[in-house]
Amino acid sequence: MISKIPGPPTLPIIGNIHLFFGADIKGLINIQDKLFKTYGTILRVWIGPHLWINLAEPKYIHALLSSEHGTNKDSSSQFYKSQSDGIFIASGKKWKTLRKIINPTFHQKILETYLITFNEKSDILVKQLDKKVDEPIFDIGDYTAKCTLDFLCGTLMGVKSGVQYEKHNNFSKNVTESIKIIQQRFYKLHYQPEWVFRFSKISKQLIALVEPALDFAKQVILERVKIREEEDSDYQVHDRKGRSIYLDTVLDNFKHMSLDELTTLTLDTFIAATDTTRVATAYTFLLLGAHPDIQERVYQEIIEVVGDGEFTIYNLTALMYLDMVLKEVLRLFSVPMVTRELGRDLDVDDLTLPSGSCILVSFNALHHDPKFWKHPDEFHPDHFLPEEVSKRPKYSYLPFGYGPRNCPGHAFAMLSMKTMIGSVIRKYRILSKFDMQNAEYEYIFMQELKNGYPVQLMKRI
Repeated sequence: MISKIPGPPTLPIIGNIHLFFGADIKGLINIQDKLFKTYGTILRVWIGPHLWINLAEPKYIHALLSSEHGTNKDSSSQFYKSQSDGIFIASGKKWKTLRKIINPTFHQKILETYLITFNEKSDILVKQLDKKVDEPIFDIGDYTAKCTLDFLCGTLMGVKSGVQYEKHNNFSKNVTESIKIIQQRFYKLHYQPEWVFRFSKISKQLIALVEPALDFAKQVILERVKIREEEDSDYQVHDRKGRSIYLDTVLDNFKHMSLDELTTLTLDTFIAATDTTRVATAYTFLLLGAHPDIQERVYQEIIEVVGDGEFTIYNLTALMYLDMVLKEVLRLFSVPMVTRELGRDLDVDDLTLPSGSCILVSFNALHHDPKFWKHPDEFHPDHFLPEEVSKRPKYSYLPFGYGPRNCPGHAFAMLSMKTMIGSVIRKYRILSKFDMQNAEYEYIFMQELKNGYPVQLMKRI
């Protein structure tokens, strides 16, 4: 069955490891893209005795991600346990339990209640940005990071937060730097044994970065516990039945856990629920600044649909062009890949993906495949015109994954990003010299800009 899957020639014992020597995460993705161009959109590589199957073909990706046997993460995801330990790295029974808890948090009726917070926190962002009007270039990514964190605290965590007013809140930066350290364990093999890593210099650096993030998550938990104790019982019963507060369901379902265990569990949610939003929103501002014609069209749509009123789930849904813009941003800069360990043989047409193999799904290659995209490496929102969408295979665009392990908060993310972007564009004109082709990138969870997201602001008259 393996012989039917193409791939590069192997060497005895090491397989194809030599192809990846010296490559960091960015280098690994570049090598992978070259292999796809050489061998096609399904290929195999051997990392020593371990089989890795790389996918960038819609039908194979759909078959894997929709299968109950394709929900387990591969063993390397356990490296992230030194930072957090929750739904986004868990497998098996633990993942199923956590997924069951979080799903009701994102029902449409619950999402409607979140819009109050999205509007309130976006208004704070607008006021904070007012200090930057007509000033030199600044990094708008710092602002989207704090606003996104504020969104999360006020909705899923059920606490008030002042992070947008805190000049030195480094939660997102600490998380980003800690992920960079953890990722070294993927491509620096001597760091993979836990006993080696634990006594290494970079392990100490990781602890110094993770501790402030854990402390932030712990303070949020303690604040929510205090709120629950102070509120009357009628409110608590109603609130828990409605499951509008994710942190409440965690506290109710994991009473046996210590505070430290709850903290690592919750930090995982903090990271996953803020990372895509902060990065995609920053890129959107940058790209709109570099394409004033597209920015003007977004602005006119906001004025026509929303005016100067509050954003609601209904008028946000009606912002069709902004939706196209955001989808295009997520096509260009989505999570580059996910990995799975196959629990059983998976038959797709005349191929069998064997049980026990590790599968790497490349969203990066899928979202830049010229078979599906007229302008694969350009910012082109018209890719998402209805007539263009109808021409593509159904599973050629998966920014939030697919199947039982898709991102549970994709609607939450889209609504929060639209509210943030709409609030800012309504008040300010964004200027940017972003050159997408020549910018320097690095891969964290997403493809990020190495030197931040520089823009200028002008107040609209």
